[in-house]
Amino acid sequence: TTEELVWLRRLGVTKVQMGAQSLDDRVLALNLRGHTSADTLRATTLLRAAGFKIVLHWMPNLLGATPESDREDFARLWSHGFAPDELKIYPTQLLETAELYKYWQRGEYQPYTTEQLVDLIADIKPLIPPYCRVNRIIRDIPSIHVIEGNKRTSLRQDVHIEMKKRGTTCRCIRCREVKGQIVDPDTLRFNDLVYSPSSAEEHFLSFITPEDRIAGYLRLSFPSPTAPDLEIPELANAALIREVHVYGQSLPVGSERSGAAQHIGLGTRLLDKAAEVAHMQGKQRMAVIAAVGTRKYYEKRGFRQQELYMVREL
Repeated sequence: TTEELVWLRRLGVTKVQMGAQSLDDRVLALNLRGHTSADTLRATTLLRAAGFKIVLHWMPNLLGATPESDREDFARLWSHGFAPDELKIYPTQLLETAELYKYWQRGEYQPYTTEQLVDLIADIKPLIPPYCRVNRIIRDIPSIHVIEGNKRTSLRQDVHIEMKKRGTTCRCIRCREVKGQIVDPDTLRFNDLVYSPSSAEEHFLSFITPEDRIAGYLRLSFPSPTAPDLEIPELANAALIREVHVYGQSLPVGSERSGAAQHIGLGTRLLDKAAEVAHMQGKQRMAVIAAVGTRKYYEKRGFRQQELYMVREL
């Protein structure tokens, strides 16, 4: 609800994770999830309108699902307006303490084998858009507790090995971030990826190395006329900066290293690019959902703290 989002902002929250698990209402009902796909879409739309970063959890192999239905369900994440910023893929794991165990005993549920799971995830991972980061591909549940099905906790590596055999790649943020790579700012290419989730126009602004690695990115959101009215004054006619993230070598405060992405001004350049895009869209201000620890950073770049957000007039 709007009231809950305002309360989360007062607490300093900038990111919300939600257990969507599935976007198939039949599967959700069978697994007694207590929510529908429409509920998930409404929640993600509200969060985006308030500038929050959105992390969804998705679970293949739920009761009633098949590898084929899971492939169809995964596509809904990107085609039905959800468009999460980050994703955790949590394959269902059969534990003796879970109610699902009784279904398995009666022969009404069958976990995927490791081979089936690797095949499924290797199929769907290349479909992930470049604006999303895949944080996890397996839960850290000790294999001794898993009754049947996949027991490998190195599933991400297994999937990447399979994709390499197939000659396919994943372009999600985690697979393309520069990590410790030296960055030459003069060779970086700026990219503005535009996409349209529910009730918003999103711009994923990024600086890319010649090797197609992401050195830094900014999420810039423009609520559409159908976006929920949150009645938050500082968001009126504002472009929303939902995240600024620069990769590279972490260094002690005050020190510098040539080529360290965090120390070549990429954050400032991204904010300036965002200001250009926002101005072209006719916006009067930019509002950033700043964490408490980043407020000084934004103050130095023209933002001023208001009640719930920091705002920079254009």
